[in-house]
Amino acid sequence: MSTPSDTDTNWSLAAALGAALGASACCTIPLALVSLGIGGAWIGGLTALAPYRWLFVGLAIAALAYAGYNEWRLSQQPGCDCPTIFSSRARRSVLGLGALAVLVLVASPWLLGVSTSSTTQQAQATTAGSGQRGASATPTSFRQVVLEVEGMTCAACPRAVKTALKGVDGVYSVEATLKPPEAVVRFDPKTVSVEDLTKATAGAGFPSSPKSPS
Repeated sequence: MSTPSDTDTNWSLAAALGAALGASACCTIPLALVSLGIGGAWIGGLTALAPYRWLFVGLAIAALAYAGYNEWRLSQQPGCDCPTIFSSRARRSVLGLGALAVLVLVASPWLLGVSTSSTTQQAQATTAGSGQRGASATPTSFRQVVLEVEGMTCAACPRAVKTALKGVDGVYSVEATLKPPEAVVRFDPKTVSVEDLTKATAGAGFPSSPKSPS
């Protein structure tokens, strides 16, 4: 069996972080980019990674497990001449922080997602508030459109869509849901068009189109 080294731990931890980033690329990274005002059709390439999410999750867990195993091997040989760069305390601190970062990245789509009940409560609160504020909340010229959104695969995706749409001038309110994958948008047609709205979602990596009336 090869002699353990902290270089092996560092490389495996780096691989775990890279795989965790891949696991979050389909949802969390687009949301972060949109929140920073960064957009473009190229983001759709990130959302296309969604089918491979669990592969990245598996790689992240395997690499993290190997990093922990390698550190355990180092701890079992205190008297050996194992090549090390950092002290045992520093290595364990880095490993612990790295493990936490991996877990947060892997779980981020769920951590950032809004539950169905929360979305319903927010929608009810918005409706109630609109009724109380009356015409002062939304001008009589407002229009409502339902957009069918493509590419939403997890609970964080509706938040990315909502963030992109709310950043468009003339939009009063947005409610985005995963099931069904759509966004209800209230906007001022004098300021913004439906085409502008679909461009905004496409720029966040989620193409959309107006829903045809049933």
